[in-house]
Amino acid sequence: MKKVLGTIALIINDYEIGAYHTPISLRKLLRDLVSNYYYLTKYNIEYFQKYNAVQYKHKGSVSSGKILAEEQVPELRIIRKIMEATDHVIWSIRSELSILKKES
Repeated sequence: MKKVLGTIALIINDYEIGAYHTPISLRKLLRDLVSNYYYLTKYNIEYFQKYNAVQYKHKGSVSSGKILAEEQVPELRIIRKIMEATDHVIWSIRSELSILKKES
């Protein structure tokens, strides 16, 4: 998972630098980012299953099971937040590509 997160960070950093990107380089960034988003989704599913296992095996109340699961599987929240932020960057690159297409 660290490799995927590192790759996503590098891609976003490259996009954030604001260097003049051509449509070709933006499409490559987008392709790489979407591919790594897929791999991050696989980790999201894995950690969600761990979260559910903790929550539903807990004998107490639903809310205490949820709190316990959040304590034992903090990666799920982290992954979800990173996925949300990555999704915004994906939409930003798509919008920029659309603008460049209209300009040419």
